[in-house]
Amino acid sequence: MNKTLIVFSLSLVLPLLMLSQTDTVKAKFVDEQEAEKYYNIGIDNLNAKRIAEALNAFNKAIEVKPAFEKAYYNRGLTYQDMLRNKEALDDFTKAIELNPNSDLYYYSRAQVKASGTDKDGAIEDYGKAITLNPKNAEACYYRGVLKFEKENYAGASADFTMAIESKPDYAYALNDRGSAKRMLNDIPGAIQDYSKAIKANPGLAFIYNNLGSVKKKNNDLQGAVDAYTTAVTMKTDYFIAYNNRGIAKFDQGDFKGALSDFNKAILLNSEYAFAYNNRSAAKFKLLDYKGAVEDCSQAIKLNGAYGYAYMNRGIAKEMLRDEKGSCQDMKKAIELGVDQAKNYLSDCK
Repeated sequence: MNKTLIVFSLSLVLPLLMLSQTDTVKAKFVDEQEAEKYYNIGIDNLNAKRIAEALNAFNKAIEVKPAFEKAYYNRGLTYQDMLRNKEALDDFTKAIELNPNSDLYYYSRAQVKASGTDKDGAIEDYGKAITLNPKNAEACYYRGVLKFEKENYAGASADFTMAIESKPDYAYALNDRGSAKRMLNDIPGAIQDYSKAIKANPGLAFIYNNLGSVKKKNNDLQGAVDAYTTAVTMKTDYFIAYNNRGIAKFDQGDFKGALSDFNKAILLNSEYAFAYNNRSAAKFKLLDYKGAVEDCSQAIKLNGAYGYAYMNRGIAKEMLRDEKGSCQDMKKAIELGVDQAKNYLSDCK
């Protein structure tokens, strides 16, 4: 009888190697340590302005710990330093997704948007930052700046006030609230804010220039001259303040002093059309009609749409008995929106 051999083929079943809960926690802890190590290296490099090294370290931190919100945020700051705004926006957005309760993340994303074309998006992000932290003075200030640019002067003033309430010595906010008040025709309020800004930071020349402008508007011509003088003393290449002081001196009847200031403004900036037009007015008062025509022509060369330069040149040409040229300039001034030039058209045939 034949016997059938039954052969068993045995398969070895290896036990699965499972990490215990304790081992899993240990592995996670190691990853956390590794991510923190790269993160701290990134922070050190970012503070030292070693931008490429910082970026590399934050990349490694995120690779080890993909939900590392602070690493995303600081990598966003690194991209911002590199002017890589698209990547910065992406990282700030990721940080917000991981932690939507940080006013700092919204503020930083707003800064990037504000530096580009998304001004409305920046205003919205500043608003979210302020909602999360009403004492974020910087967010209040920069939202005010954007509102000022949009000619929402009342809204800008309100935002600057919020910034000042959180930071009473905030010179830039005080200055800009003064500018908003000026646009709202609150001249005493503007003078008060510019004065407070100077007290908060007496080393900012532009505040003295702004103070001079509202003092002039308030018919305090000598006060305006004094403020402009402080501005140019502090900042010797401040051509705008020289031009403005020249206007104040002109209004005082000091035409030679005005001429000297306009000369200085042009010396500092030979492409400053306003100073050429203003110098022409001083030359006109000093009976230098030919010089006045030449300065207006230079202003028009620099800015072909400068209606007041056309009108002033027309007036000077009239004094030189160039009636045809005068009439042509007056008509051009009217085309450019200077209605005052219509007063001189009666002599034109």
